Amino acid sequence: MSSYCELVKFEYRKIFQKHRTAITLLLGIFLTAFSCVVPLLGNHYIEGEVFESHYEGMKKDREYIRGLSGREINSGFLSEATEAYSRIPLTGESYANTDEYQQYVRPYNEIIHTIGKVYNINSLKELFSISRESLDNFYAVRQSIVEKNIESTAMSAKKANSINLSRKVKTPFIYSYTNGYKSFFSQMYITAILICFICSICISPLFAGEYAEGMDDLILSSKYGKNKIIYAKIFTGISFTVLLSIVFTIVSYVTVMMFYGWDGSSSPIQLYLPLSIVPFTMGKVTVLYFVLVLFGNILSSALTMVLSSIFRSPFTVLVIMTAITVFPLFISVSKDVLWIYHLSNFIPVKMFSLDNIISIFSIDFLGLVIQPYELIASFSVVASMALLPFTYINFKNHN
Repeated sequence: MSSYCELVKFEYRKIFQKHRTAITLLLGIFLTAFSCVVPLLGNHYIEGEVFESHYEGMKKDREYIRGLSGREINSGFLSEATEAYSRIPLTGESYANTDEYQQYVRPYNEIIHTIGKVYNINSLKELFSISRESLDNFYAVRQSIVEKNIESTAMSAKKANSINLSRKVKTPFIYSYTNGYKSFFSQMYITAILICFICSICISPLFAGEYAEGMDDLILSSKYGKNKIIYAKIFTGISFTVLLSIVFTIVSYVTVMMFYGWDGSSSPIQLYLPLSIVPFTMGKVTVLYFVLVLFGNILSSALTMVLSSIFRSPFTVLVIMTAITVFPLFISVSKDVLWIYHLSNFIPVKMFSLDNIISIFSIDFLGLVIQPYELIASFSVVASMALLPFTYINFKNHN
C-alpha cells in the first residue's frame, strides 16, 4: 500500500512540476471568481444616461426583496404586487425611470416574474386582466399548467410519475430573497466548463506524455509498470478531478454569496423556476447540481485518460477533448424525439445544464420510470467505470 501511495504522490508531483499546471490553475481560479462578479460590473442606462451601477441595483433589489421575505405567496400578496404595477403611468415610454416604478413597483419585480410564468403573461395589460378569483386559485392554476406541460411532452405514456412528483411540491411558497442562489446556478455552468477544460489540460499528459518523452518502455519494463503505476495514474486523474471540482465549486459559491447574500437555502426551487416539478429547496438543488457536475467531469476525465492512453501527443488529446466540450454547446437537440434528446444529455458538457438535470421529462428505462438527474448520475458512474479498464489495457499492451 505504501508503494502505491508513493506512486500516486509521484504522479501528482509530475503534474504540479509543470509550470503550465500552476498557471492554468491560478488562471482558472481567477476566471471563476471574476466571472462571478462580471454581472455586477458596469452601469444600467435609461435613455442613454447612467441610472445606477449594476452593483447598486443589486443591493437595492436585495433590500426590497428582503423587506418582503417571510410572507406567504397568497392571493393577498399577489394582488398587492399587481396593484403596485397599476400605479405605473402608461405613457408608452420606458417606465423604469419613473418615481412610481422605483417607489411602488420595483420591490415586486421578482414576484411578478413568478406570476408571469404561472399565468403566461407578457404585458402589463395581461397582468391587469388577471381576476382576483384566479389569484385566489394561484396554486391550482400553477399545478394545472405544470400538468399540461407534462402531458404535452413527447415522453412515454407513463407520465403519471412526473405528475405525482410535481404534486409533492410543498405549498404555499414562502417568499424569500434567493438571488444569491439564482446567480450561483448561472455561474456554476461556467465553472463546470472551466473545470472540464482544466482537467483536460492537466490530465492529458498522464499517458500520452510518457509516449512523447519516450518513457513508456521504461515504465512498462519496471517492477510495477504493468499494474500499480497504471492504477496510480488512473487514481491520480480521477482524484485530481474530484479535488478540482470541489475547490472551484467552493470558489464560485463563496464569491457569489459574498456579493449577493447567503439567504434562501431553505426556499423552494420554484422561486427560481416557478413551473419546476421537483420538490427540492435551493440548498438541495445546489448539492444535486454539484454532484452532477462532479460526475460529468469524472466522465470527461475518464474519456481524457482513454484518449491519452491511445495517442502519442497530449496536444492531440487536448484538441479532441476541446472539440467534445465546445461543439455540443452550439448544438440544440429537439425534444420531439425524446430518446435522442436524452442521449445528447449524456455528453459531459450537457450534464452541466440545470435545465437538463431537473427537467419535466421522466425517463422510461427498462421498465423503470426515473428522473433525468438519476439517469445522468447513473450513466456517468457506469460509463466512467467502463472506460477506465480500456485506459489500463491500452497502456499496458502498448508497443
